[in-house]
Amino acid sequence: MTRNSGQKLSHSMNLFDIVCLGINGIIGAGIFLLPGKLAAVAGQSSILVFVICGLLCLAIGLCFAEMGGIYQETGGAYIYARKTFGPMIGFMVGWMMWLSAIIGWAAMARGLLLYLRFFSPSLSEGWFGEIIVVSLILGLGALNFLGVKIGARIINFFTISKLIPIFVFIAFGVFHIEASNLSQIFAFKVENIGSAIVIGLFAYTGFEYLAVPAGEMKKPGRDIPLSFFIAILGTTLIYVLVQTVATGTLPGLAQSEKPLADAATSFLGPTGGILIAIGALLAITGVNSGIALTGPRSLFALSADRLLPEIFSKIHPQFHTPYVAICVNTFLTLILSLTGTFEYLIFASVLVSVLQYILTCLAVIVLRRRREDTSKNYTVPGGYIIPCLALLTCFWILLQVKPLIIIATLGGTALSLPIYFYRKKKTEMNID
Repeated sequence: MTRNSGQKLSHSMNLFDIVCLGINGIIGAGIFLLPGKLAAVAGQSSILVFVICGLLCLAIGLCFAEMGGIYQETGGAYIYARKTFGPMIGFMVGWMMWLSAIIGWAAMARGLLLYLRFFSPSLSEGWFGEIIVVSLILGLGALNFLGVKIGARIINFFTISKLIPIFVFIAFGVFHIEASNLSQIFAFKVENIGSAIVIGLFAYTGFEYLAVPAGEMKKPGRDIPLSFFIAILGTTLIYVLVQTVATGTLPGLAQSEKPLADAATSFLGPTGGILIAIGALLAITGVNSGIALTGPRSLFALSADRLLPEIFSKIHPQFHTPYVAICVNTFLTLILSLTGTFEYLIFASVLVSVLQYILTCLAVIVLRRRREDTSKNYTVPGGYIIPCLALLTCFWILLQVKPLIIIATLGGTALSLPIYFYRKKKTEMNID
């Protein structure tokens, strides 16, 4: 996109950067906590639950891959919704994505303090804890201001760093698995599978942000579809292996509040627990870095389409980054992070992700039925089967979300409509 200043975004993200962005978005702190909760619901069958969840998310990811191969602008699901369903629906999606990023970043920044308590309560309490949160947010904001490549390298670092403890956990853990702990893998309890799948699916949210910085990628048409495949399938393999080791080495997995740390301690001693705690810190910091990069791009995209004031789409002449959007996101996140914990609002962020999935899957179906002359770098195989399966998965997830959260989220989205109509009227007056 070219802004009114004549500056352009830097096309510097390669395939490795995009894959790391996707994996980093998916693998957060959840994998360090979910194995126990999943085992409590599904027992040893929790291993297969991740296989099912991976396939369901792949169906959704393939829809994103097809749309990402068509539209190669910065914005992700916002662009797909705007191009397919018009500016108003697109604006609502973009608005939800932007608010979700700010709330999610603030919550994740506060969440870092929870993991610091493993080492020392003093690190996460009082003014020292606030300094850590402020430093994290301002530091990531400043680094992303200096260039998308710098932001991508930070994400690459945290992606690789947090995978190392997980790989060590898997590599050493497989030799300590007790076969008797895996003898009931296929003993599904039908009444519990639904709840287990919901828990597992929540561990995958975040892959949708992989396509957001498309306008800053070297070859988005080729790399976006390929990255969705690698990120989702790679994450599924990691999740299955982690759950297998945790189930096979820790008989009391279902009762554990820190399952991976307890499992690692059982076969690596205290050092294993420390290693996993470090991995959790790296994971949650990595999620922070991912949101710091993708969040401002939603604000930028809305502004670039004149749905918000054009100042938010200004591009820095030297660093080629949407620096105003980055500064605004950093400031708002900083304010939110100092005023609450936001655990409840994380569920709203998950709901926003599902709404993005629904509209993206619908966009695939709508564009095909319109038979529009669009250049596709990738087409989901099997006709409408996979997009419809993805839609059914999304609607099923919605049924598991508390109505209060749905009402609050939709209410927050509806509040954005006056802004949309005001900006639309102002734009039409300028054209006239």
